[in-house]
Amino acid sequence: MENIVRASFSEGLISTGPASEHKEKLMLYGRFVGDWVVDCTDYAGDGRTERSRWDVRFAWVLEGRAVQDLWITPVRAGGKIGWHEPGNRYSTTLRVYDPAIDAWHILWINPPSATIVRQLARAVGDEIIQTGDPNGDGTQSRWVYRDITPDSFRWCDEKTTDGKTWTLVKEMRAARITERVCVPLPSSSSSSSLFDHLLIV
Repeated sequence: MENIVRASFSEGLISTGPASEHKEKLMLYGRFVGDWVVDCTDYAGDGRTERSRWDVRFAWVLEGRAVQDLWITPVRAGGKIGWHEPGNRYSTTLRVYDPAIDAWHILWINPPSATIVRQLARAVGDEIIQTGDPNGDGTQSRWVYRDITPDSFRWCDEKTTDGKTWTLVKEMRAARITERVCVPLPSSSSSSSLFDHLLIV
């Protein structure tokens, strides 16, 4: 019964391609549909950096009227990561195009950290810029897709205090993959708690 319910839900959610209405506009995010391996660097204010590897997947959903993704780290390899494991992300984004404002509504949810982010996204030149409400500390964040090609992109989390100068907080470099193979990574003091398996492309 559980397998039947799972198959029924997946069939109702996942679509094979974009809806015919606004098809060209939907390809702003539709071009990312597929699987990606991502190398991430976090930049701390004191100059320290921390690296992690992510499993990222995009799919058409809701009759092709939306794009949903998964952003996962540590990379799972058949096992589960504890709910409160430091750095744990098993998150999803729902991206819905709104023709009335010619923009995308973005909703990102990460249950392990109980984080919900709401943004609006638009194409700006060759980039995609996602912005939301100011942060609790008075700063403003934006998430930007840059250097987009059919097989790669760069994602940047940036913050500003004046609306003019932006500081890079997190950078992700993504490469499209067609086959998933997981192998153990050697542990180290800086990374063993964050990820212990590697996706081989």
